[in-house]
Amino acid sequence: MQTIKRRIGIFMHQFDGGGAERMTVILANALYEAGHEVTFIVRSGKGESRYLLRTEIPVIDMDIAERSKLEKNIRNIRSLAGVLKGQEYDVLFCVTAEMSQVAAIAAFLCRKRIPLVEVLHNTLSMETHSFQKIREKAIPLLDRQFDRVIAVSQGVREDYLRVSNASGQKVVTVCNPVIYPQIYQMAREDSGHPWLVKERKWHTLVLSGRLSYQKNHMFMLRVLSRLCRDEDYRLILLGIGELEEELKKACAGLGIRDSVDFYGYTKNPYSFYADADAVVLCSRYEGLPTVLIEALACGARIVSVDCRSGPDEILAHGKYGILVEPGKEELFAQAVRESLREKPDKDALRRRAQDFSLERSADGYLRIVEELVNGEKI
Repeated sequence: MQTIKRRIGIFMHQFDGGGAERMTVILANALYEAGHEVTFIVRSGKGESRYLLRTEIPVIDMDIAERSKLEKNIRNIRSLAGVLKGQEYDVLFCVTAEMSQVAAIAAFLCRKRIPLVEVLHNTLSMETHSFQKIREKAIPLLDRQFDRVIAVSQGVREDYLRVSNASGQKVVTVCNPVIYPQIYQMAREDSGHPWLVKERKWHTLVLSGRLSYQKNHMFMLRVLSRLCRDEDYRLILLGIGELEEELKKACAGLGIRDSVDFYGYTKNPYSFYADADAVVLCSRYEGLPTVLIEALACGARIVSVDCRSGPDEILAHGKYGILVEPGKEELFAQAVRESLREKPDKDALRRRAQDFSLERSADGYLRIVEELVNGEKI
């Protein structure tokens, strides 16, 4: 049967190197390859994930410079309203809660009926913003503008239902398109990092994520200082962010400056995961942490805090990795030591990762597109 080409718009802030942006680009490529017309609308066309995007997919860059939060969002709304007036989309996917709220207002102002789908990558109740109180009151009002809400995990879905007046039927869980064929090839490549050589006398841990409040790197630095009391442990931090200098000072204060490498952004984190002694996650909150699924695909040991939400779902209540109560530094250190005593069942880990495949995710998104095109309302 021939695919009916749908016009799919994707609105997000920019092409950052974070999980949400990378997953959105991978999904967009799959939708394009399935025969659909895909267009990105972004506040800024810059970012580390841009290189992943197929060159055939157009990007409408609104080129909104960094300003105050309020002024930036006002310009976002005006610019997007102008774009929507001149474009025709069968559906517009809006990535993250902030961009979704901008889109809801812009669609209202341009007085044009466009099916809107909000895509949530985090537990909304845990996010902190300057206008949090206003946002909390606005969520139930703006929710009426969305035809569907996609939550990337069951935990994100349940959280959204608690803070909104949305119908349970309107909010659907579609996991991120984390696993795609190239991952396995990239995992076999050499990272080139001196701490990941095959024959080594130390233990190397990898933590991947933006250097931000949410990712809680300070917790892992304190855990590392405990581990280093007895053995030689080293930590590679993949990612960039506003807390880098603060975290470097903390390393010096904890006496672990030579045991932590602020590696920065890499196009191939998979080779790091595959060669690490363990991949760790210590976030305050998540949605569906991509790094854990990628680590499964690479056959890596995993130690993660059991934060809201995603780690428990991904690791199946501890079947595919060790879960630790948030805030428990000594328990986390013990879990790291324990994980290294066991040889991981790499085949089982990779099979679990396939539950989060690109094909499953793309099918979920396209099912929603067809429902909205065919006028199925909830």
